[in-house]
Amino acid sequence: MQYYKRLPLEDVKNARELGGVPTMDGKVTKWGKFLRTATLDDIKIDDIKTLKDYGVESVIDLRRAGEIPFDSKSHELIKENFNYNHISLAPSEEFRKEEIQQIINKEVSIGSTYRNLIDNYPKIKEIMEVFAATDGIILFHCQEGKDRTGIVSMILMGLANVGRSDIIADYEVSSAYLGYIERYDENEPYSVFRITNPYYMREAYEYVARKYDSFEEYLAYAGVDENTINKVKNKLLD
Repeated sequence: MQYYKRLPLEDVKNARELGGVPTMDGKVTKWGKFLRTATLDDIKIDDIKTLKDYGVESVIDLRRAGEIPFDSKSHELIKENFNYNHISLAPSEEFRKEEIQQIINKEVSIGSTYRNLIDNYPKIKEIMEVFAATDGIILFHCQEGKDRTGIVSMILMGLANVGRSDIIADYEVSSAYLGYIERYDENEPYSVFRITNPYYMREAYEYVARKYDSFEEYLAYAGVDENTINKVKNKLLD
């Protein structure tokens, strides 16, 4: 089986493996267990076939219901070919609008708003339970595959004892894969949302380290039982 760090998909952006990342205790995360991507809203049958051939069994959509085109052909294809799970990690739309305005006004940083995703314990618990119960590859995504998806990736890699620098590096590349580097304009207010600034992920990582001490303790605090945590760890590492 040939594995790809970035998957060669036609209509799905920011599609990447979580395998092949070194840990702080000399191990490497397993290939063929977790994929992170941007939205699958434009997916067509060729990409469906590529993902099935790659071994994808389940999909987790982290978006709010209002972001998902439930009646679309692409959504129908996804549900026909994979175990589909809708687990919204996002805050309410009204709360998110308030957050966006605060970020534009420079009252808060994007990194600080990630705390609301990290502390969404019921949804994190639900996500981990799907991870633990799935034998094949799990693909998880949000709209652009960088914020909500980035936080779930951070949790997985943190659980595997991947170092902070590698977690941040994995987060950073989203801007390039989404084509946002060319579209960045520091004088345009919404440009701040197009850049996966390493300091945003550092804030998120250090929040977990400071408040919970470790990712394992964080998941336990979120209500994830020891058996589920161990199953997810075993998917990540030999």
